[in-house]
Amino acid sequence: MNLLQQTLAAITGLDHNARARAKDRLDQLTMPHWALGRLMDLALDLAGISGSIKPPVSNKAVVTMAGDHGVVAEGVSKFPQEVTPQMVMNFVHGGAGINALAHQVGAEVVVVDMGVAADLSGLVATGKIIDNKIAMGTRNMAQGAATSREQAVASIEAGIEVANLLAGRIDLFGTGDMGIGNTTPSTAIGAVLTGRTVAELCGRGTGLDDQQLQHKI
Repeated sequence: MNLLQQTLAAITGLDHNARARAKDRLDQLTMPHWALGRLMDLALDLAGISGSIKPPVSNKAVVTMAGDHGVVAEGVSKFPQEVTPQMVMNFVHGGAGINALAHQVGAEVVVVDMGVAADLSGLVATGKIIDNKIAMGTRNMAQGAATSREQAVASIEAGIEVANLLAGRIDLFGTGDMGIGNTTPSTAIGAVLTGRTVAELCGRGTGLDDQQLQHKI
């Protein structure tokens, strides 16, 4: 059994007893019923996920997965692919927006090379990023399959490996991605999974004008 199958087999549902206990606790607070809205919904989710009404959240990390997308060749972004490794360097040096946000909540930023179309071995050698490179970017999905099925599975398993690597010291994970052109495959995947049209889901990404947006769609 491979890592993906093992992980899927180990996934269980939410702890409904913990959710119920958390609901009882929140209902006892001196405030109008459910006054904090989605924040209270999140508290129930955390209780159900962790099996505790006092889940540990002290140690936090935002894991940023970086990779390039071959569909950039179709002109779906205002920025060239060379910006992806530049942004990885920015993450490493603490200069990106996510670094500022993570600092505000006491979270560390962990950068993973999943498929940046550049040589990042120097950052890997110094321990500044995690190397899980599947390939030097994906292929152009407008011309054919962006990845093989084997690469897709390897990508998911790489994410599982990172989670397992950090799980011993991290209580709460945030996830993100970096890669010029990333919202184009994200839109395509979202359309397939939700049944909604590409036009409904597609955004302007890096700030496309109306004509560029239509081209992207």
